[in-house]
Formats: sequence, C-alpha cells, structure tokens
Amino acid sequence: MKNPITPFADGFAPASADAWEELAQKALAGKTPETLARHTRDNIARGPLFAPHNTAQGDPALPGAAPFTRGRALARDAYLPWAMRQAHDTPGPREANGAILADLAGGASEITLEIDPSGKAGIAARTPDELESVLRDVMLDLAPVHVRAGIWDIEVAGMLLAVLKSCRAIAGGGLGLSAALGEQAGKRIALAAEARAVSPALRAFRADGRAVFEAGGTEVQELGFAAASAAETIEHLVASGWDAGDAAATIEVELAADTDIHLTIAKLRAMRLVWAQIMDAWAVTDDRAALYLHVTTAERGLSGVDPWTNLVRAACAGFAGTAGGADALTITPMTRPLGRSTAFSRRLARNLHILLAEETHAGLVNDPAGGSYLHETLSHRLAEAAWSEMQRIIGLGGASAALRSDAWRTDIEKAANGLIDLAAKGKEPVTGVTAYPDLDPRTLKSDNTAYAPPAAEGSAFSGTPVDAVPLPAAMRIAAPFEAIRAKVEAAAPKPVFLATLGSLSEFNARAGFATNRLGVAGLRTLPATVYEGPQACVDGFKTSGSALAVICGTDAAYAEHAAGLAGALKSAGAKAVWLAGQRGSAPADAAIDHAIHLRSDALEDARLAARATGVDA
Repeated sequence: MKNPITPFADGFAPASADAWEELAQKALAGKTPETLARHTRDNIARGPLFAPHNTAQGDPALPGAAPFTRGRALARDAYLPWAMRQAHDTPGPREANGAILADLAGGASEITLEIDPSGKAGIAARTPDELESVLRDVMLDLAPVHVRAGIWDIEVAGMLLAVLKSCRAIAGGGLGLSAALGEQAGKRIALAAEARAVSPALRAFRADGRAVFEAGGTEVQELGFAAASAAETIEHLVASGWDAGDAAATIEVELAADTDIHLTIAKLRAMRLVWAQIMDAWAVTDDRAALYLHVTTAERGLSGVDPWTNLVRAACAGFAGTAGGADALTITPMTRPLGRSTAFSRRLARNLHILLAEETHAGLVNDPAGGSYLHETLSHRLAEAAWSEMQRIIGLGGASAALRSDAWRTDIEKAANGLIDLAAKGKEPVTGVTAYPDLDPRTLKSDNTAYAPPAAEGSAFSGTPVDAVPLPAAMRIAAPFEAIRAKVEAAAPKPVFLATLGSLSEFNARAGFATNRLGVAGLRTLPATVYEGPQACVDGFKTSGSALAVICGTDAAYAEHAAGLAGALKSAGAKAVWLAGQRGSAPADAAIDHAIHLRSDALEDARLAARATGVDA
C-alpha cells in the first residue's frame, strides 16, 4: 500500500467554533454552551470546548528547546525516563541504611532522606557520623541523595554537606533548603555556595509547592507559592553576587500529582510556563533556564481504612506526573496514612515506577500532552492564574512573609475545608471512605513501632531550629470521616434496621444506598428484607435491637406509608427514624428525623448516624 491513510475528511468544510456553538445551543434547548463547562476549585473553566482559539499561543517549541516550556530535553532517556526517587523514613540509621540499599538494588535511582531528630517522622540522624552511617555503601557517584527536614532544613543541609565533601564524586542530589528564605536567608545562601563548590549538580533549594497542596491548597495556590519561593531565592542569590542562571539551576521545584490526571498534567505544564516567564525576567536563555521539576504523588487523598485502594491512586497520580513532564518522581507508599513506610509498601512504590516506564511506556514521549487543545488551554489558564497568585504573594512580602501571614494561611485552610466539603457532598469522593466503604477491608501491615534514639554527642539539633517557621500543616481528606468510623467501630453498636416498603425491586436501590452511606460511619445494616406490610416491618424492627431505622422504598410508598411507619417505629423503640431519599418525598407530618440521599452531606450523615446509635462523634 503506497498510501495507507484514507482522507476521510476530504470534501467536508473545516469545523469552526461558531458552527459547534450553533449546534450546541440547539441541542441545549436555549441554554448556553457555558453550562457544559466544569470548573476547578480556582474557578478556572474546564470547557465547554477546547480548540485552538482558546489560547493565544502559536506553535509551541519542541521539548528541550528554549524557553523549555515542554521539558528539559527533546527525548527522555530510554532506560531511565525520569529519576525514580524513593523516600525513606525508617528511624534507626542502621535500619534505614539497609532499606536504602534494598531500594537502590530494586530499581530506585535516587533517594530522599526524611530526617527527624526524634525519629517519630523520619530518620533520626543527628550528627554527620550518623548520617554517614545512613549512607554507608551507597554509591553517591551513581545515586543522588536528597534530604527533607522541614524546619530543620538548615541543620540537615549542613550535615549532608559535611558528608558529601569527603566524596570523590557525587551524581547530584539536593540539600532541601527552603526556597522561602526567611530571616535566615544569609545562612541558606552560604550553604548554597558551599554546595556549588562541592558540585554544580547539587541543587541547594527546594521551592515546595507540594506542601501547600498537601495542606489542602488549590492548584493555583500551589503553583503561586512555588513560583514566589523560587523568585524570592533567585532575587536574594543575585543580590549576593550569583549569576541569575546559576541561581535558577540550584533550585528544584516540587509539586504534587493526584488522581485528577488531566488537571495534574496541565498544572505541571503550567509551572513550566510560569518558570519561563521568571527566566525571561532575569534574561536567562541558556540551558540553565530549564526548570527541574520533582513530582510526588499526593498524600491528601489517601485512605487509612482501606489502604489497598491507595495503589490505584498512586498509579493514576504517577501516570499524570510522568505525562506532565516530571524530571523526578516520588511514589508515596500506600501505608503513609497508617505510619511509616514498610519494605513491602516501598517495593510496590518501586514497582509502580517500573510499570509506568516499561508497561505503559509513559516515558517514550516527552510532553505527550503538547498540542492537545484540552491540555494547552488548561495549562495556559492555570499559568495565568498562578502568575497573579505569585504576584499577590510577592505583594505580601514574598513566600517567607506569606508563611507568617494569618490571612494567607486562612486562605489555605478555607481551601482545605472546601475539599472536605466536596468529598462530603459526593463531588470529589474518596473511594473506600466516602463512597463504597468496605467494612471488612483486607489488612495491611504498617510500622508504628516506638523509637527512642540513643544519646548522640555533637548533635546538630539543640534547642529550637535556626528558622522555625513551618510550612502549612498537611491534611487528609478522609481523616474526619475515618475519625467517626473509628469511634463507631470501637463502640460496636447494633446494626441499623432497614425498614423496607414494597418488593425487592422497589426498595433495593435505596436500601443499597443507605447501606453504603451508613458504612461511611462504620455502621453495618441488617439485611434488607421483604415484608408483607408496614406492620410486619415494625414487628421485624422490634426483634432487631436497633436504635436507628431507615425507611427504604419508592416515593409512592413514602406518600402512602412513611408517616404511619415512622410513628410506629418510634413507638416500637426507635431512637431515630431516617428516610432514604429526599425529605419532601414523605408527608410533612411524618416523624422523620433525617433524610439521606445523593445530595446530602455524607460527613454530617455519618455524625448524626453515630449519635443516633449512641456513639459520641
């Protein structure tokens, strides 16, 4: 075949946005096409139509070409398409060393050391000698090492430099210094200068947008903070005598990836657009203008009661990270909501890297979303909003000042509360927690062993941290739901009685919904049974021992029987009688205490259900 492509479009007039809008308005019977659009939490439109006219950009540059908005290189490495980074939090230095060596042997290419001098939330490495024992036999000329230490970033960066100075060669890595420089800008910049002397491949600063996302922030808040942090660092470094290109090259930007694949891809691409504008402002045009982007799969959407579902979340988020152009990717272990990572959870995280690279071939194309009208449009809309957010933060005095700003932190808290509200109302459900809860989930071993670090002479951690302004506290969407469920499961109340009306086909849908909605609170229901009539249903309740009864049936059955059945159930001893369906479907005088339905608040439903069964939640 000389021409295997059949030109099916020949003879048809080119499609236009106006023609589509005309057809859409006919189909919508008078409504505007804008009613088809969804919106992000930042009120950025996702639709209604993605087409070339949505963005003013012409043909984008190829990946690897200035201004590097599509990635650092034209093509990814065939064998290691992205840096496969693994985080470690095993508290004992010797045990951590064994875990690190196992991960590197199992496929990880880089390591992040999560340091906590107490050993509660990370490795208890408090001196250069202890840190050296953590890295014993690690080939630092092949495996870059990064550190994450929160408010102890200055102390830990100093320890890592002390270890790296004794190495003949290192492959790179990162000191993890906060790019929100704060009052200790001078100390952080001095450490960055030392790092550059050790190796230009060693990145000193982390512009941590991910922390804002994990605190419940929106995509624009995350991007804006990361950009403002990076801009603040570059400005201070240049003022200290650094070349702007060298300043940019010593910064790593970290963002989160979650299960909203398309929005995550657009967000990561938007970060490159914003970064390109920052580089343009500093007239950096060579390879140093290319953003180095580290992506970590988000923790805030993980489940603690059904952790196996976290594997699906990690796979979706990991794919979004790779398709969005992550230079380095960290897969969060599925046990993170339960405690420390385990050898098993880290192995599965490594395997997801390998699955993405070798089974989905996600690394064969750099910026696969480039040219997609959906992703190009959403990327530019996010970038424009993020640039405005960055300017707002700069107006507060910069990222450091924002961290100390009650108003800025309040904005993040509002966004976090909004996330929980979306989950409660079913718009952003957490499977296994707020939707389709499994009351008998398969158990998963976690590590919550108490660890008391031995005394250490010459500890770098004495008194308070040099700079003790923390990033916003992380949240987890499932946490308030799981807290109610834990109290209910500990109290083990009697199952809820399903007061059914009519035949199985008539009540089954609402009975199933009630079972799932009550399961959010950890409450079990008795099997839905067909009764000969309302009185038989009441007789069944009398023998159940239940405190809560939920009436399930059709709207027609509710109109005829709900009032009488509710009163009879109350007379038979029910502490509360609920309705599965809209309250308006039953007579107004019916003794209905609460109605559950697709639009009711699942968190409030769980609280009320717990209280109705005698559990203080």
